[in-house]
Amino acid sequence: MTTTVPAPRAATVAAVGGCAALLLRPVLLADLSHPAIVLAVLFCALAIVGLTWPLSDQTPRLLAAHVRYPDVSRQKSVVLVVGVAAFAVGRFVAGGHPPTNEIGVAVLGNTLAAVAEEAFFRRFLYGVLAPYGAGVAIGGTAVAFAAVHVTVYGAWVLPIDLAAGALLSWQRWATGSWTVPAATHVIANLLVVM
Repeated sequence: MTTTVPAPRAATVAAVGGCAALLLRPVLLADLSHPAIVLAVLFCALAIVGLTWPLSDQTPRLLAAHVRYPDVSRQKSVVLVVGVAAFAVGRFVAGGHPPTNEIGVAVLGNTLAAVAEEAFFRRFLYGVLAPYGAGVAIGGTAVAFAAVHVTVYGAWVLPIDLAAGALLSWQRWATGSWTVPAATHVIANLLVVM
């Protein structure tokens, strides 16, 4: 059975549209009394695109070609530990702030954002770029991931988010799955709010 894959132009429109929506978050949220609802809708839409976009029948082969270990679950565990450790070191070095009173909302919102972004960047966008090679898929998703955070956090975050995007994209490549970077991203976001 062959999967019908949308034309590259449709994937480009979806990728640009998703990134534009993320870039425009400050504008979309300006002067709103309930920005959490708008963010929830945005991240749910990204998750839907990221999880349902049909990828080429060749994409799983391209993504799994590098997996050399017979015990894939062990490989995924090691890659997850490496990613979480990197974010934990970053949190320790950067310091932080005490948890807020709305910790439950922050945990839920940050978890939704992390899963949606990983579905969008590491499943959808990585899958679209994978036919052009691992370097393009890793680099392209890392740059896009870093760029969409600049309008929210400022230009100072670009090198940090570029490194984070590269790590998450490497995890995607190393495991052949978007779920490991999603788990890492959730934990990284939780480290920020805790």
